[in-house]
Order: sequence, then C-alpha cells, then structure tokens
Amino acid sequence: MMHQDIEGQEIIERYVRNQLTAEERQAFEEHFFGCDECFEKLQITERFIAGLDDAGNRGLLDSAPSASAAPARTWGSWMFPAFAASSCVAVALAVVAGWTLFFQMPQLRRQLNQASTDASAQREAIAALQRQASAATQAETNVPLVMLQATRDAQAPANEAVLPAGAAHLVLWVEVPAKNTRTFQLKVETEDHRPVITLDHLERNSYGALATSLPAAQLQPGEFRIMLSAEEPPPASLLAEYKLRIRRP
Repeated sequence: MMHQDIEGQEIIERYVRNQLTAEERQAFEEHFFGCDECFEKLQITERFIAGLDDAGNRGLLDSAPSASAAPARTWGSWMFPAFAASSCVAVALAVVAGWTLFFQMPQLRRQLNQASTDASAQREAIAALQRQASAATQAETNVPLVMLQATRDAQAPANEAVLPAGAAHLVLWVEVPAKNTRTFQLKVETEDHRPVITLDHLERNSYGALATSLPAAQLQPGEFRIMLSAEEPPPASLLAEYKLRIRRP
C-alpha cells in the first residue's frame, strides 16, 4: 500500500473507525508497521477520535437543553450551552488544524521539494548547455592527428599519438582499403576489450579516406585497439585493425 493510496482513500481514519475491509486492514497494517510517518499519524488520529468520543460521552457536543428540562434559568444554565457551543467550535478548529498539520502539510512539503529538485536539475542542464556552446565556439589549434597504419602482426609497433594538455580532440586519418564500401564503422576499445567509442555510418572524404575526431577525455594514456568494419553494402565485415598508443607529454 502506497502513501498516495493511504491519503487519497482516508485509510487511517477508516482504520481507526473499523471501516476497512479485511484485505485493506491487512495491507495497511503491513505498511504502517514499517513506516514511522504513518504509525505516528495513526496514533494521533486514534487519540483525536478518542477525544471526540469522550467529549460526546460527557455531553459536551450535545445540543442545548430544552425549555421543559429546566424551568428556571440560572446563571449556570445560561453558561453551560455557551460553553458547549465554544467546545464545538474548538473541536471543529482542532479537526481542521489536525487535518492540515498531519495530512496536507506533508503533501505540500513533498511537492515543494520536488519542485526545488526539478528547478535544480533544469539549472544544471542549462549550465551544461552553456558550457558546451562556449566550447563549440572556441577554435582549437594544433589539433593532434595520427594516420593509422593497419597491421595484424602482434609484434608490430603501435601507432602513437601524443595528447598535449588542453587538447579536446584527436583526429584519426584512415586510408580505406575497400573501394566498394559506402559506409563504415570505427570501433575503439581498450587493450582488455572494454568498449570506448563506436562511430557508425562514416563516409569517405574527398581524398578517399576517413577522417574523424575522438574526444580526448575518453582516451587515457595506454594501448587501444581500433577496428574498421564495412557497413554498406551488407554483409558487415571487418576490414582492418589498428593499434594505437596514447601518451601525455
């Protein structure tokens, strides 16, 4: 049983008044035994209703006595109806205050917290977009570039790229071995086969080669394996493998 069900269906008050079905009672008991908030509300509601019942048993909530019941109007007979009316007003105010304090206020606090969380998330998203826009408008000079040489010899030296401090991208230049392939896939993974970057639907440039940039932040110093595959026309097939070593000065 969820909190919105308990509040929306007035489960706590109906439980105290023994108006729940057996299934509803069992579900609510299983809930409030593990929920401090609902257990506290249940105790407060039980005390509140018990106070109303006690006031009713004492006659504080009854209507004023009729004329036949008291032929003589003494000072006490005038004051008691006034006191009873004041008690009714006080009880009504207590009901309203109790409902607001224990049912409405938690819901309003949850709504306020959710609105605050949403606003914070929106501010963070806007700040991230502003940083991206600022970075996109700044020209990057001396972009590191490496021309990949394919090899299947495990002992062959790796292609090496040096990424200076502040470099945002590394440009890869790949001579395409297949002349009939229209689009390609380039997959980068670590030496222990953990995927890093996958670029799909690459096409040749005007020089008949592939030129693409990789985010430098995802290329930590170490060895990488780069696989070039044909996409279209099918079937997909591996065309070449490259070894790349990233160094930082």
